Amino acid sequence: MTATAGKRQRFQGRRPGSSVSREARPDSAEAAALAPPTSSGIVPAATLNWRPEGEKFRVLAGALLGLSAVYGVTYLVICAAKGWPHGFGDSFALWSWGHFLGDHPAAAIYDSSVLRSAQLALGLNPGASYPFAYPPSFLLALWPLGQLPGLLSFAVLTIVGLPLYLWATVGRSWRSSALFAALAAPTTAIAVGSGQSGFLAAALLAGGMRLAAGNPVAGGVLLGLLTYKPQLGLLVPIALIAARLWQTIAAAALTALFLVIVTTLLFGAAIWPSWIATLPAFSHQFSAENSAILHLMPTLFAALTQYGVASGTALLAQGGATVAGAVAVWVLFRSSQGALAGAGLLVATLLATPYAFVYDMPILATAVIWFVAERRQAGAAFSTGEVLLMMLAMIAPITLVAGGSRFPLTLLTLALLFGAIVRREHVRSRQQ
Repeated sequence: MTATAGKRQRFQGRRPGSSVSREARPDSAEAAALAPPTSSGIVPAATLNWRPEGEKFRVLAGALLGLSAVYGVTYLVICAAKGWPHGFGDSFALWSWGHFLGDHPAAAIYDSSVLRSAQLALGLNPGASYPFAYPPSFLLALWPLGQLPGLLSFAVLTIVGLPLYLWATVGRSWRSSALFAALAAPTTAIAVGSGQSGFLAAALLAGGMRLAAGNPVAGGVLLGLLTYKPQLGLLVPIALIAARLWQTIAAAALTALFLVIVTTLLFGAAIWPSWIATLPAFSHQFSAENSAILHLMPTLFAALTQYGVASGTALLAQGGATVAGAVAVWVLFRSSQGALAGAGLLVATLLATPYAFVYDMPILATAVIWFVAERRQAGAAFSTGEVLLMMLAMIAPITLVAGGSRFPLTLLTLALLFGAIVRREHVRSRQQ
C-alpha cells in the first residue's frame, strides 16, 4: 500500500448500518430539506431527496424489505413442498458431480455420456441435463459434498455459504439494518432455492474486495478461490491493477496456482486437458439447448439471443459491453477503493460476463447495500430517481424466475444502476 492509500475511502472500518451525525451536514442543505412548498405550490427539489438515515427512507425501505421477506418465505415454502431434489434447482447436479468422483476417474466427469449414465443411476430426471463444465478446482469442494446424502449435501452448502455471503456484505455489522436487507432481498431466497453455489461465489468476490485494501493477503486468497467460477472474475484484475493492490494480486495468483497443484495431485494431470477439450462441445450444447434457460440469465448475451440475434453477433456485442465495463471499473478504482467502487464492480460483473444466472445475483443486493452505505457515510441524500432505481434493482430478479417475458428488465436495471454509481463517484471525486 502507498502512503496516500490511507486517504482513500475503504471498506475497512465502515459499518453499513452506521449513521452520520446531523452536525456533519451542511446547514444550507438541511434548511433546504426542511423548506415548505413555495407560494406557487411547487415543492422545492431538496424536499424530494432521501437521506438514508431519514424517517421516510427507513419507512420505504422497511416496507419494501418486508414485502421481499414475504416473497422469500413463500418462495422457499413452495420449494420445500416439492422436496429434494425437485424443489431445489441444481442441487442434484452439484451432489451428483461430487458423488461421481467416488466411483469414476476424475477426468471422466468431462465425458458427458459417462457422467449422464452415472447421474441416471442416481435418479436424474431423464429430461434434465447436467454436464460439468467448471474448472477442475471446483471438484475440491464438490468431492466431500458428494459423499453425503443429497439433501444433507444441499443443506451443508447453504449453511456454510449463506453466513459467508452475509459477512462479505455487511462485515461485522451483524445487528444492522443492512443484515436484514441482505437476508430479505429476493436474490437470497432465489439463491437458496436454486441449490447452486451462488452464496459461495458472492462471498468470495464481495469478501475479497472488502478485504483487498486493508488485508491484501486474505483478500487475495478469497479472490484466488473464485477462479473456480472464472466468468465472475473477469473484471477483478482490472480493479486490482487500477487500485495498485499488488499484494492482493500476488496472493490471488498464488492461491489460484495452489488450487491447480492440489487439484492435479488429487485428480491427476489429465483432468486439465480434459476440461479444456470439453469446452467447445459444452459451448455448442449450450447454444443448441439454451432456449429453456435464457430467461434465467441477466446478461446482454442472453437478452439478444432471446430476441433472435445470432450467437456470434450476441457474443460480439457482449464483448463490447465487457470492454466498456472494464474501462468504467478502471476509472472507479483509480479514484477510490471504497464501498462505491466495490458496488460498481459487482454490478459491472453481471454486465460484463456472458454467462451469469439469477443464482449469481446475491452480489446485486450487496451492491445496493454498499451504495446506501457510501451515501450514509458521506451524509448525503439520494434523489427520488435513485431510490426508485434501487427498489427496482432489489425486485427485478424476481422477473427472471417468473419468466414469461423477453423484455430485459433486469439487464436495463443493472445498466442504469451502474450508471448511477459511476455518476455518484464522479460527483464525489469532484467534491474532494
